[in-house]
Amino acid sequence: MSVDEMLNTALTAAGLPVFPNSYTGDEERYLVWSYAQIPAVHACDAPHAARYLITVHLYLPHKENPNALKQAISRALFNADCTWPSITNISDSEGQGYAIECEWSDGGGYYGNDNP
Repeated sequence: MSVDEMLNTALTAAGLPVFPNSYTGDEERYLVWSYAQIPAVHACDAPHAARYLITVHLYLPHKENPNALKQAISRALFNADCTWPSITNISDSEGQGYAIECEWSDGGGYYGNDNP
């Protein structure tokens, strides 16, 4: 399973609209995810796996209690074999925002295991 498939599957369970990279629509409650890919498990001058630094942004209106959603998103990511996420409050005058960050490894799927 690719990181994109994993994120879509895990985050859809939260019941909010889910978007990769950015969102410019009119929803008040939604998730946006992105990631950095880092080569890992180097051998024979080549990487054999990828490590992903994942950020999921949760956006909500002010005055809405975010705790259940933050817990559900954290649990969904953990159940998808991510590390348990850290959460940073990034709220501003337009609404609540939370950066939910974790790591995931593809176990050799991206770079493959057939490098010489």
